[in-house]
Amino acid sequence: MGRIAGRNESGNVTQAARDKYGSGSQGKYPVFDQKSALSALKLRGHSDDISPGTVINKVSRWANANDNATVKAAVERARGNG
Repeated sequence: MGRIAGRNESGNVTQAARDKYGSGSQGKYPVFDQKSALSALKLRGHSDDISPGTVINKVSRWANANDNATVKAAVERARGNG
C-alpha cells in the first residue's frame, strides 16, 4: 500500500495537510481521510479556539462528501443521536 496524501512515511499528518485541511490558525483538526476524521471527533473539545460543534460539522461534511458510513455513524454518536 502506498503513502496516503497528507501523511508522511510514519503515518503522521504532514504540516502541508494541516495547512490545507485544518481549522483555525494552527491547522488543528485536519480532516482528509477516515483516520483523520475519526481522530478529529475523538479530540474535539481539546482546543480553546475551535468549538466541538464546528469540528463535528466539518467531519460530517467530509463523511457526506465521501459517503463514508463509518464516519457518519461516529458523527451521529458524537451528536448524541446514536
